[in-house]
Amino acid sequence: PPPPPPPVPLTKVVPVTSVEQPVMAYEFSYPTENAEGAIRWTTSRIRDKYSSAENMSPDARQRIVYELIAFKGPMTATVTVGPAPPKLATIDPKDWKPQQVAEAVLADRATGRIATGQKVSLAEVEVATTAVVGDNGEEYVYYEYISQGSPNLAERESTTFRHSLGVTARRGEYLYTFTMSAPETLWDLNAAGFEQGIRTFRLTKPNKKKFREPGNEGLFPPLPF
Repeated sequence: PPPPPPPVPLTKVVPVTSVEQPVMAYEFSYPTENAEGAIRWTTSRIRDKYSSAENMSPDARQRIVYELIAFKGPMTATVTVGPAPPKLATIDPKDWKPQQVAEAVLADRATGRIATGQKVSLAEVEVATTAVVGDNGEEYVYYEYISQGSPNLAERESTTFRHSLGVTARRGEYLYTFTMSAPETLWDLNAAGFEQGIRTFRLTKPNKKKFREPGNEGLFPPLPF
């Protein structure tokens, strides 16, 4: 009889660090190693509330509530929160398509505009899929995209590209998005860790004593009882 096929190699588990944010009720992990060794991340911003977060674009819809930077690259891991973009706002969420969600989220954070003033994405979505996660049947849209970058220490050419993974989930009227991004030249080193990190992103069950709902935060902090 012919010899049995060789076993399928196991995917290496990349070491990660986990982050829990109870005030806005989300969690995620990010890789601390790649194929060359340790990744040195620095936390560049943490915002507990949507109202106190910096905006990603002039209209202030999507705001950065958590951001990590690894200066080699640079590479970034970012959580943003914002209401549904105009391209999605008029469509019933149950009819949203993965590609449609990815393109709308990326266009909403872009600075490029056409003559009518409408925003246009400067990123190209390579693939987008939807997965139902958890017992509550929450939908998470996962996508991979390429965008134009700026010259950096790894790529000194005038035209450079960044490779990114993103995931978006909806809670009420707001979309929560986690993205991880690196220069194209560093992608192969980091792709496995980025994929592992993106898959850990979850909207967690709000703690009524701590949760601050975007757009409805009230004037006072939650009571301690």
